[in-house]
Amino acid sequence: MTPLLPSPDHYLYNLSAMTSAEAKRLWKQAIKEHWSCQCAYCGETYDVSKLTLDHVKPKSHGGSDLTSNLVPSCRECNQAKGSSNWLTFMRQTFGCRPDREQLIYSWIS
Repeated sequence: MTPLLPSPDHYLYNLSAMTSAEAKRLWKQAIKEHWSCQCAYCGETYDVSKLTLDHVKPKSHGGSDLTSNLVPSCRECNQAKGSSNWLTFMRQTFGCRPDREQLIYSWIS
C-alpha cells in the first residue's frame, strides 16, 4: 500500500513551521509526486529531480504560480511548449490524447 502523501497545498499552509525555501521545495516535490513523477504532457515517468514544473497558462499570458496552474513536465516538453497554449501544444506534438488531456483539465479546474 502506498503511503498517503500530503497534497501540494499542505505545504503552503505550513510555512510557519519551516523556512520558506524548504516549504517551496517540498510543495514543488509534492506536485511532482502527486502526478506519480510523470510528465503531464508526454506521460513518461521520470526521477523527481529530472522534472520541471510548467505553467499550464503561461505567466506571459496572465498565468499564476498557483498549484492548479503548475504541472510536472519533462525538460523537453517544457521547452517545446514554451508560452504556447497547452492543449494546442499537446495535440500538435502527440495528437489527441483524451486521457492526458482529462488529467490536466481535472487538475486546473
